[in-house]
Amino acid sequence: MNRQQTRLRSRARSIAVSLSLAVVAVLLLSGCQAELPNDGPAPVTSQAAARQFVEKAIAAGQGAANSGELTLVITQEEVNSFLTIGTEIMSQLQTAPTEGLSQLEGIEELARWQELLEQLERVPNVQLPTEKLRLAIEDPRVYFQGNGQVVARGHVGLLGLRLPIRVVVAPRASQGELALDFVEGQVGAVPMPEIVFDYVGKGLSEAILMGQDYAQVTRISVGAGTLTVSGRIGN
Repeated sequence: MNRQQTRLRSRARSIAVSLSLAVVAVLLLSGCQAELPNDGPAPVTSQAAARQFVEKAIAAGQGAANSGELTLVITQEEVNSFLTIGTEIMSQLQTAPTEGLSQLEGIEELARWQELLEQLERVPNVQLPTEKLRLAIEDPRVYFQGNGQVVARGHVGLLGLRLPIRVVVAPRASQGELALDFVEGQVGAVPMPEIVFDYVGKGLSEAILMGQDYAQVTRISVGAGTLTVSGRIGN
């Protein structure tokens, strides 16, 4: 497939997503109203938990480099903290001049964050996480459930409206990658079309792995409040 075909295919997909969202908006404006299911209180977030998420990614990368085996266990608090706090901090650290780092405000244990950034640059198979990792929804919340499913909640902006969104997925390993099977989804009062899930789901899978492109993911396990990724580097 040449570049022109790729661009046309990508544009057609974007148009399809836009049309699907437009249909959702029309239904909402027609007076359909419903509340999203209650998944419990908002996950607790902190800079400490965001740092732990980065530290675990570094440890997983170092372990895989030494043994070829990958194990990454993350908690609901850590992934939510990284999405809402950690991505912004890492973005600031990557763009701030070295001499200006001490001037950054609101970052606890700045020296530790800088150390993690430097470690990430040296660890094989681990990439620098950026602000682009944020989900394609505002105010994201991610819940790891005991039934093996992951729930992502937030808001999307559509035709001047700010609509609540909820999607439920079942993660699994497929051909060495993290796959997300669509279970159900809702935008406002309307069931979510799968093509809209494709748009949201890509960001969710990247966020779970902190943007890492590990060579082979062999097992995904979701428990109440935790997610475990196992895999290997190389063939």
